[in-house]
Amino acid sequence: MRTFFLAAAFCLFSSASVNQNTVFISTGSRAYAYHRTISCPSLKKCREEGHVKEIALEKAKSMGRTPCKRCYK
Repeated sequence: MRTFFLAAAFCLFSSASVNQNTVFISTGSRAYAYHRTISCPSLKKCREEGHVKEIALEKAKSMGRTPCKRCYK
């Protein structure tokens, strides 16, 4: 049982470090920012319309996207 908890904790920790390199963007034509979480209030309308995409942080930067002012205070 202890081994199971240790394995589960390791999986959670390793997946959290991978997600730090993933951001969310709106695919709308006027979108300019990338977001830390999909639940960011700035993405609400985009989520409702289904225009949110998960991409690598480096790709978002190479597209000229800037950090969201709400997510990255």
